[in-house]
Order: sequence, then structure tokens, then C-alpha cells
Amino acid sequence: MRRSAFASLVSHFSTSPAASQCRLKVVKLPEEVPSPKPKPRPVEKLTQHPLLDDFRRQHTYLRISLTERCNLRCTYCMPEEGVPLSPSEQLLSADEIVRLATLFAEFGVDKIRLTGGEPTVRKDLVEIVGRLAKIPGIQQIGMTSNGIVLARKLDALVAAGLSKLNVSLDTLVEHKYQIMTRRNGLSKVLRLIDLAEPMFDQLKLNCVVIRGTNDDEVLDFVKLTENKNLDVRFIEYMPFGGNRFDVRKMVPYKEMLKTIVDHFQEVVRLRDAPNDTSKAYGVHGFRGKFGFISSMSEHFCSTCNRLRITADGNLKVCLHGLSEVSLRDEMRKGATDEELIQVIGSAVRRKKKQHAGIDTLTAMKNRPMILIDRSPFTVAPYLPISPSSSLQSALFCNSKVFPRVSSYRLFCSSSRPSDRLTHVDSEGKATMVDVSSKKATFRVALSRAEVLVSATIMRALQENRIAKGDALAVARLAGISAAKKTSDLIPLCHNIPLSDVKVELRLLEAENKVEILARAKTKFETGVEMEALTAASVSALVLYDMCKALGHDMVIGPTTLLGKRGGKRDFGVVEFQDV
Repeated sequence: MRRSAFASLVSHFSTSPAASQCRLKVVKLPEEVPSPKPKPRPVEKLTQHPLLDDFRRQHTYLRISLTERCNLRCTYCMPEEGVPLSPSEQLLSADEIVRLATLFAEFGVDKIRLTGGEPTVRKDLVEIVGRLAKIPGIQQIGMTSNGIVLARKLDALVAAGLSKLNVSLDTLVEHKYQIMTRRNGLSKVLRLIDLAEPMFDQLKLNCVVIRGTNDDEVLDFVKLTENKNLDVRFIEYMPFGGNRFDVRKMVPYKEMLKTIVDHFQEVVRLRDAPNDTSKAYGVHGFRGKFGFISSMSEHFCSTCNRLRITADGNLKVCLHGLSEVSLRDEMRKGATDEELIQVIGSAVRRKKKQHAGIDTLTAMKNRPMILIDRSPFTVAPYLPISPSSSLQSALFCNSKVFPRVSSYRLFCSSSRPSDRLTHVDSEGKATMVDVSSKKATFRVALSRAEVLVSATIMRALQENRIAKGDALAVARLAGISAAKKTSDLIPLCHNIPLSDVKVELRLLEAENKVEILARAKTKFETGVEMEALTAASVSALVLYDMCKALGHDMVIGPTTLLGKRGGKRDFGVVEFQDV
């Protein structure tokens, strides 16, 4: 076994000693206690180890994304307009996940964390946890979840082998939760925390702190640790594609720490375990603890022992790096374990000493956080060349351009427009799609539009005091009528026999926003996405028209397809209660 062959090369770090129980009167910021250093390893014996990089960092922790899908739309994680999702056949299967995890375990990985997207949306989650827990050498299976639907699976997951749990929660205030996640569900997460706390040695809460949004709740989160065995980790706001990062919104960890020290007075600096990303603290006498993940103001790259496998099978050696290596493609081409290890080792050795600084990261065309588990970038939007360009054809379709072609995810198999857009023929002309050969199936789609209004208009809507009449009712009826007229408005849409259209308008008073949800259903050869989008769009326009007498300080926000069912690429949600 490879594992025995390399047993002398890989050290497993023991858990950290218990935190000091001494009472510490804090007058200034607590001094940090240095972490115990890992035992030195002979460099000459480690240089060829596949999970040792050129900076002597041994990688023993593997994070595996199970899905790109999520039932929340957190502002710092996903662009407001949503993101395109990979077809399910491009994601790793359970067998592929277990094969890779087994291979990494043979070379010293002893800790696995399952992430997403939101891992609980994957139907075979319990099976995957159970299989991973049985891999020789794996000592810990953890998972990060938003907690929305976890409660119904938690007992089965723990029984299967889940030993660590992180719950993402950025606010304790209901209306802020709706703003930050663009969804309801805070009460579900709080109930999940109460349920999960006694099931783990210490439940962790991940809180991304954004100035002007939730930075005023730092003390409230610390207070949770008084009577609950929680480890609250405050995460510095980081730049990712689509989250409109502004350095002024980033709260450095030392600023948060000072706020906590000034309030609680008696703060203890706890000892960190080797390779910890969080700087741990506790309030004297409190049951739990808190910490800071300071990726932006004080990085911890020198002790990084983490590798990531994305949902579609890419190995990512750095969270903020753009390069990724496709292990999925290698496996599906028939690569042996030895060949996979060569690819993995090559990628690990190319890992940089540290990620770029905040100024560089802000300017980089990084992917959204929700797609951190996908390919790093799409080349096409940034190439100022025509579709027929020989350069584009070479970049996209000629493996000689990239010396490690199997290591990069490209996004087309041909440069012909008809291979990318179904409404364009082989000559590049617009055409209607012929669906006569398709089988009629049940189709449903759900969309959303938003209208930002003034406080005056919001009050008028709540009290039904719009001069033209019941604005919400008229907008709802307009949306239904518009769905039935979609083929008249969108040139290449089919005239679909709709079986049901529903439009719902929600008044979000705290945000002075009207949320419009529209769902269309049919049994037909093609989908109803455009019908749902048209209904939401026209409903928003009519609402604007009904309210404009009270002022034009309204903004029709993004119109988004939330989900669809019945076609080749189902995704998202299609029920009102899931929004």
C-alpha cells in the first residue's frame, strides 16, 4: 500500500491542548499565543511526496464540494443575477468522489470537509458520508451547511460518520437575514443550531462580517458562546466575482477584536491547533469560544494544509488562485491511480507561497464564491475577437495551446455558433427551434423580479391607497395575462398551451422592496422559462405604472429565473415556499 510506503513521511497533528483557564484582565488587545510548530520533516525525504509543496507544506486536509446548487443567494457569495450551473453529468459521481478521497488518504490526508453550494441539496449525501467515513486513514468527516434543511438529515448523517459541523450564519436579525441571503429561513437555522449543538464536540458558526450590514452584531454572536458550546468564527469579507467587493466594507479582525475586548473586558487568547485558519479567543467564564479568519488583513498561507476538489472535479490548491486541474477528466479518460497522483503532485508543487494581496484580489476576475467549486474562468467573454477567428478556434479547441490540456476546463467543443446557441443556425442566422421530434413532458419554471420603492409608496401599497386602484391585484393579473402573450412578445418563442400561471407579490417593508414571483406550468415539448420571466417582468412594469403618481423614485431590479423542471438541465427551486 502507498500509505504504508509513505507512513514515515506524513505526520498527523494531534488536537490542540485545552484552553488556559486562567482569568485574564484585558487592558489592551490580548497577545497571541504562538501555535506549536509541526515536527520538522527531513526535506530530502519529502521533496517527492505528492502532497508536499515547494514550501514544505504537507497537505492533510481535503475539502470536497458536492454540488454547485444552493437554496440561498447570499450577497457575498452569489451575484444578484444568479449563476449558470454545470449539467449534472459534469459533476463528480459518488464513486468518483470516493475514489479520489481514497487516493488522497493513501498519501496522508486524514481530514475531509464536504462543502457546496449547499451539500444538503445532494440526494446521496448520507451515502457519500458513510462511504468516506470507512476509508482507511480518514479520521474526521466535516461538513459546512447553511442549515436550512439540514435538520431532517442530521441524525442519519451523524450515524453515517459525520463528526464535525460548521453552520453558516451571518446575522441574528430576521430582516437582515432576508437581505443578506435574499431568502427567508433564519428560524430554521436557529432551530438547527439548538438541535446540533449537543451532537458534536463543538459546533462552529461561520459569520462573514460586512461593514454597514452586520458588523453591529459581533457582540451578539460572542454572547451566544456564554451558554452554548459554540465556536463562532468571524470571517473577513473577501472579494469574489459578482459580490461587488468594496474594501471599505471589510472589517479587519483587529478592529472586531478591539470591539469585543472593550465590551467584555476579560478575554483569553486560546491556543490554536497547527494549521488552524482561525485565531481563537474566549471570554472568561463563557462555555464556548470565538475566533477570526483573517484572510485579508493577516493571511495564514505559510501553514496552509488544504486542498480543494470542486463539484465538477477540479483540484484547486488555493482558494484565491485561478489555476485548477481537472481530475474528473483524467478519471473519465481512464487514468490509473498512479497517473492521477502524478497530476495531483504536479499541481501541489506549483502552489504559490501565498495568495495575492487585497488590491490584486479585488481586481482579479475571480469566480463567484458559490462557484468556487467550478472552473476558474470562462475565456470567451474576455476575447475581443470574432467567433470565426482562428485565434479563438485555437484557444478553445486546440490542445497544443495549453501544454497540460487535460488540466484545464474549456467551454466548447467547436467554434461554430450552432454548437453554442440553439436559436442560431449553421450560417449564424436566427432561427426557431424545431421541437416536433421531442416528447411532451410536464414543465414548470419559477422567476422573480424586484421593484425598489420609496417609503411613501410602500406605505400606500400596504394600506391599498394607490389612486389608480389595487396596485398589487392589477400587477398580478397583468403578469398572468403577459405569460399567455409571451410568443407575441419574444420573436422565437413557441406558442405554448399553459396549464397554470401564478403570480405572487410580497411586500418587504424593511427593504422598501416589492418581490414578484411568477410560476408557469405546461405539458409541452419545450420549457416555460420565458413565460415565467415575462410574467414577472410585466408585473413589475405594471406595478411601476400604478405607483408612479406618488413619485418616480422606483427602481425595477433584476429579473431572475429561480429554477425549472422538466427539461435537460433542471436547476433551482420552482415552489413559492422555497423562496
